[in-house]
Amino acid sequence: MAIIHELSSHLADLIAAGEVVERPASVAKELIENAIDAGSTRITVEIENGGISYLRIADNGCGMSEEDAPIAFRRHATSKLRTEEDLMAIGTLGFRGEALAAISSVTRIDLFTRQKGAIAGIHLHLEAGEIQTQEEAGCPEGTTIVVRDLFYNTPARMKFLKKDFTEAGYILGVVQHAALSHPEIAFCLIRDGKQVFSTDGKGKLMAPVFAVFGKEMTANMIEVPQSERNGMTVYGYIVKPHVGRPNRSMQHFFVNGRYVKSRLMQAALEEAYRNAMITGKYPSGAVFLELPLAAVDVNVHPAKTEVKFSQEKPVFEAVYAACKNAIAANDNIPNFTHQEKQTVIEKPKEAIPVYQQQRFAVSKPETSISATGKKLDTPELEDFFVAVPPRAKKPSLSGTYLSAPRIIQEDRSETISYHSFDAPPSEPKKVDVAQSTPNIGVKREAVTESHPAPTLEPLDSGARVIGECFQTYLIAEDQDGLIIIDKHAAHERLLFNKLRQETEIPQQELLTPVIVELTAEEAAAVQAGIEEIHQAGFSIDGFGENSFAVRSVPAYLDNADISDAIGELAEKLMNSRTAIPDRLDDLIHTVACKAAIKAGKASTLTELQDLCDRVLADGDVQSCPHGRPTTVRLTKYELDKMFKRVNQ
Repeated sequence: MAIIHELSSHLADLIAAGEVVERPASVAKELIENAIDAGSTRITVEIENGGISYLRIADNGCGMSEEDAPIAFRRHATSKLRTEEDLMAIGTLGFRGEALAAISSVTRIDLFTRQKGAIAGIHLHLEAGEIQTQEEAGCPEGTTIVVRDLFYNTPARMKFLKKDFTEAGYILGVVQHAALSHPEIAFCLIRDGKQVFSTDGKGKLMAPVFAVFGKEMTANMIEVPQSERNGMTVYGYIVKPHVGRPNRSMQHFFVNGRYVKSRLMQAALEEAYRNAMITGKYPSGAVFLELPLAAVDVNVHPAKTEVKFSQEKPVFEAVYAACKNAIAANDNIPNFTHQEKQTVIEKPKEAIPVYQQQRFAVSKPETSISATGKKLDTPELEDFFVAVPPRAKKPSLSGTYLSAPRIIQEDRSETISYHSFDAPPSEPKKVDVAQSTPNIGVKREAVTESHPAPTLEPLDSGARVIGECFQTYLIAEDQDGLIIIDKHAAHERLLFNKLRQETEIPQQELLTPVIVELTAEEAAAVQAGIEEIHQAGFSIDGFGENSFAVRSVPAYLDNADISDAIGELAEKLMNSRTAIPDRLDDLIHTVACKAAIKAGKASTLTELQDLCDRVLADGDVQSCPHGRPTTVRLTKYELDKMFKRVNQ
């Protein structure tokens, strides 16, 4: 009896669907590519429930005839390939003829299509790949495909889908990539009845770049002008070297109008920033590569997101040279804008003593005419007086606990207690913010003039701090020899151990929430892992499309590190496949790394001595969470051997 048999057409379609259709974003990608290949100038994407229950793609392309529409849903049916030679030079986004057949096998589809000049269009309704209805219909020119109930006949695959917000974020990423690669097409994405993304389709690349990267990042971008090298053309937009990100999520690469994931182009871009961008940061931008069709093979991945170049070195050189020249040709100076709040101050009714008055000059707009006849706004000075209270004889101890804990110098007049690496008080307490010094995780208690807090004795490890070198390594001595401690690595491990032991990580509330902008994929990952981020010590909630408002942070974290910390948390949530407790450790590690004292930052002897005592007193600070050693010991005997004081 034969054991090899031919699979049924339906089962073969299901297998193909497993390769092509991974999630709603896969369906959107294939249908958008078909719409682009059809010559559309306007594409609208509408989704509900993350695209799982409803996904509509409408375009104004060439449409399909009554004869072609049913054939389009058969396997390996395509209008883009004719011969084997065509496979060697693929110029369209789609070419295999598998997408519609695979999508229709696991969904319910309604197709409305009409060719230009045709009196009526055609409507097809399919379920599980089988045509249920075929009839004439009145519809606009182009093609509209409505996909409902993804994986309705394969429920086992439904459990692999994520939350609606996450799936919608992936679809937004697909639309953004299509908009970047084809600025001549107007794109619109509607999610649950609300428009969340759109481009004008006027052909200028800056429009989709602004829509994808946002106002702040676009303001710090430089153009990569079209440059030809080795028969290839490179152009795009990249960020200035000071605008580094903690991950590569904002790097977009395109080859002949197709979004790809290319390690080669990624390496070329990052090499162009060598010695210009801080270590540990990555550049962002959209880089486009145009080259002969025969020089690249796009048929190497089911999702067509990976390509293979016939010659990699010329591609690397072309991308590297174009980006390097663009960086060198610009001033690369950060763009900072500050808008003063305009407040109207009325003159007080009662007379103010002369010693309490100060004179100010403010700008008052006045319209004038330039030599060319154009109206200009020139300032005119106007005087007014503002009441200023007399200087106090003794400064009051006021302020709110806003940043990481600080070490207090020993020559202060007030008596202040501190506990290393403790959490800040749950209630905001008054501290002298103006006299605070750089922190290494030490907390200051409340200060009052009438009831000074008792001073706690610091730890004593028996080692005496001599100083530091390169503002990175602490140097101490004890009876056995020299001790060299990596300040950042040691402090990072201390904080990591402390945070892991906390049942609830102490937080400090921000006076003003910090708004963090993320990519669609990062925002989806953060939304899916919001509970774990809360456990890591952050209070965060949604603030518009792909934005989050951070309202409180772990007590040890500096405010300047909040955006980078959220970006790194998003990347770890995107890439982590470990269990939830391990993922939480990863998030805590990120917090500890950002909160730890930075290498290259000078510290006082008091800070160094406190850090040294705590590192040597804790036997679990042998290495940082990255695995790098924290302490190196050089014994007196080894020193004597170096200087020939003992026999070898």
